[in-house]
Amino acid sequence: MSTTSIDGTKEPQGHGPLSASWRRNLSSVEALEMANVLRALRKVVGHLGTNAPEVEYAGFPSTGANSIFVDPARVMGTYPVPHETSDVLIGEVVHEAILGIEWTDRVRSLLVKHMSGLGMIELVKFQRMVSTGEHIYADAVLDGTVLGAYASKARRHALRNSWAVRSREKSGFSYDTLMLSWIQASFLDGGSHTVHKGLARCMDVLLDLTASLARIAGSSRGQVFRCEERSSLYLKAWSALEPLVRDVPVIDRRLVWSPGDDPSPARKAPGHRLGTQAHPACTEDLVRRVELELARSSSDLTPLVRAALGGDDGDVVPISRWDYRVSAHPVVDRAMAARIAAVFRIYAERRPRLSRGLAAGRVDGRRLYRVPLSGRCFFEREAHKEMDWNITLLCDASGSMRGAKWKTVESTIATICKALEAYRGMLNAYAYFENDGVCMLSSLLEGGRLFAVPPGGRTASGQAIIAAGLLMPSSNRRRLLIHVTDGESNYGCSVQKGIDFCRAQGIHLVTIGCGCHNRRLIEEQYGDTIEFLDSYRQLPKALEHLFRRVFVYGAKPGKPARAALDAARETLPDKG
Repeated sequence: MSTTSIDGTKEPQGHGPLSASWRRNLSSVEALEMANVLRALRKVVGHLGTNAPEVEYAGFPSTGANSIFVDPARVMGTYPVPHETSDVLIGEVVHEAILGIEWTDRVRSLLVKHMSGLGMIELVKFQRMVSTGEHIYADAVLDGTVLGAYASKARRHALRNSWAVRSREKSGFSYDTLMLSWIQASFLDGGSHTVHKGLARCMDVLLDLTASLARIAGSSRGQVFRCEERSSLYLKAWSALEPLVRDVPVIDRRLVWSPGDDPSPARKAPGHRLGTQAHPACTEDLVRRVELELARSSSDLTPLVRAALGGDDGDVVPISRWDYRVSAHPVVDRAMAARIAAVFRIYAERRPRLSRGLAAGRVDGRRLYRVPLSGRCFFEREAHKEMDWNITLLCDASGSMRGAKWKTVESTIATICKALEAYRGMLNAYAYFENDGVCMLSSLLEGGRLFAVPPGGRTASGQAIIAAGLLMPSSNRRRLLIHVTDGESNYGCSVQKGIDFCRAQGIHLVTIGCGCHNRRLIEEQYGDTIEFLDSYRQLPKALEHLFRRVFVYGAKPGKPARAALDAARETLPDKG
């Protein structure tokens, strides 16, 4: 192949698999390979523009109202999925995406009022002509591009299957065969299927329609104009075609769309209801494993949280990573930053390390042969400081955090970040809030810069704790999750499930309640992992004592450093 781009304008040469040059994420594991194929389909469709529909597996949980649904059985059985199969699937989803982008729904709605006077058989024939014409138009839009090459492969595959079905029928020539011959003659796809001599005039009418549709496909006019032009062409073509096919039998007498309903394309699997029932070819376990693989590289954390809770928790609400942020303008307390940095340096874990080949020290029996050469036959044991802990700050950014509270949180995060700026990767900070029924989790630190989010919505503390724990690196020996909030959790799964998750994962969880009004209710939710401060002004000093307590005495996972926060109260005023 002469091209490596999947969105170019020149069709690649050769007859080999088109996707072999770029689809490199392959796996012999069923769930991982199914996830890889779906990512590849989404990647290709994404090149069609921002208004391209989402691609989903039929029967999998989904919220896409206009998604393209792919039968998962098409990719099951052989792993990795052959590139030829990938090419056909890519061509099919690209073709369906173009039908949506080019507003096929709009064309059908414009034609509904002209179908009221048609009989049932005439209505079936008219709809079949319009549907076939839209398929030809969609391929004409893609013609001459790399994506058009994928659509061509899918079209040839569909034609082979359709002709195989027609060849087994004993009814002779039919309207169905005429439509297949029209598609094949429009693109000269493999072989020749002659049309009945009495219906040669029908093919002339249809090929004239193909030429007109191709001209519209290359037009620079807007979508509304192209839809109106196509609907006019179909009406004109039908007036010429209807007398010629009046006595032609129809094998498949099903309507393409119902004139009385919303004429949306039938891109959904028959009988499929979103997110309610798995596809017959997929077990619930397979659906869950594919969702997990997809979630690892997406912004949707819901499948990961659901899996962490065992997969059967009905209180789990949608939770997603969110990148819309604004720059923060905190006030950094440099004196406190220096004290926190000293805590990390002094109480870092020491690990023994041998330094060999020295000129003085203890004799190294394995280096005695160097005595006559250089005399460097000594070694020393040194205590190496390993900064192996990982700290994550999880901040409540619900509606009650607006104003001075959030400014204090920003300044506290900036102070800790300043203290740890020499130790890359040790500190992460997230904020969570609810928007339109979704718990948003936003990273506040990126590239050494501190960001802020607009506080708002409800408090989904339980799920936020689980999501932050999932995002923490698992290689660090000491992991500390500090949760800062000002109220009880009132959305999503319970806080206790978040606490249990942290204990199971060996994460030190400490929740600091600042300025809470109903402490009794919050204590019922957090148990012995909550500590209260009277004011946010105490927060920076309390965190300094907390770090000292955890690193010196080693708090057990899930248990609070109570003495640290008690010490903070002794050094600060009782009231803010």
